[in-house]
Amino acid sequence: MQQRIPTELVAQLGPHHRARVLAHLCRLSERDLWLRFGYAVTDDALRAYVRKLHFSRDAIFGIFDEAADVLALGHLGFNKNTSSTTAEFGLSVLPQARRRGFGLRLLQRAAVHARNRGATNLVMTYVPENDALKSLAQRAGMQLVSDVYEPRAFLSLEPPTAASLMDETFSEMLAAIDLGFRVANADAVQHRSTSA
Repeated sequence: MQQRIPTELVAQLGPHHRARVLAHLCRLSERDLWLRFGYAVTDDALRAYVRKLHFSRDAIFGIFDEAADVLALGHLGFNKNTSSTTAEFGLSVLPQARRRGFGLRLLQRAAVHARNRGATNLVMTYVPENDALKSLAQRAGMQLVSDVYEPRAFLSLEPPTAASLMDETFSEMLAAIDLGFRVANADAVQHRSTSA
């Protein structure tokens, strides 16, 4: 039996991907947005969130399909206080892309990046009704902290090594090249369809 090679790509995003981030978030239902952010989010608030993403301080990761659409999005936030050793992770996955391990892939990618940036802990805060995120945290081996209003999950991170830094750099270079081709192909297809 032949093993299926995944075509979905995990890549770190930059400021030039803001439109793709916004498109992903706009495809989520009101409930999904509430589960992701913990409050009711308006279209204006979504646009403001995307506009204020701090790509040089934080890290935004996406899982892209062949058409360069963002199926899943992870935001790894670092405290403005540079002495903080805790990074916070938020996640969203489109309904049609769920139960495919994308959340775990993004969490693992974020943990590697946080580790290599010197963080010693990764935390996810979620609303109590978000059973999917709680299940993800358990699968990832995170320590759960029960709280009636704001449960959290913590993951202790190892210190960075030369190997972890090189592995991340090399894999991100390949991902950036692959993503560049996907975006260029998607843009060419869109251009052909709109100019026809």
